[in-house]
Amino acid sequence: MNRKDFIFSVGKGVLIACSGSCLLASCSSSDDGMGDMGGNTGSGGNGGSGGSGTTVNLAISDIPNVGDQKRVNSVLFIRIATGNTADSFIATEAVCPHQGGQLIFKGAQNIIECQLHFATYELDGDTVQGPQNSAGSTRDLKIYATTLNDTTLTATVS
Repeated sequence: MNRKDFIFSVGKGVLIACSGSCLLASCSSSDDGMGDMGGNTGSGGNGGSGGSGTTVNLAISDIPNVGDQKRVNSVLFIRIATGNTADSFIATEAVCPHQGGQLIFKGAQNIIECQLHFATYELDGDTVQGPQNSAGSTRDLKIYATTLNDTTLTATVS
């Protein structure tokens, strides 16, 4: 084998090896292609609650109208009814369990939708439709218990 044939055959092997690792890296679930969405920082924080989970707080004045939503840390708070009781709100995970896309509440349809692959969920977390134009499936959303103390809404993330 001459030098030209050797370099050509080794070059093919290197190309195949490199392209394979590039393809596998593009399937990683750690990069959803959304970049840093910024999100809302809210007016609460989190802290321990005696071993029963982490709590995330939100002032109800941050979501005054039915359909309003706000992200605080990893929780999406949604106002689903008038009145100032815990039942007027729901709290769920803020990112899609499929590949971490941003979740939003779509009030006209009364659903929660992933902005990455458009999976949809009911307000109780049940999956309506899995990801579109994407391989894989999704699980139901986690819905967190909420309590209201005066004007502070608290979600317990378990």
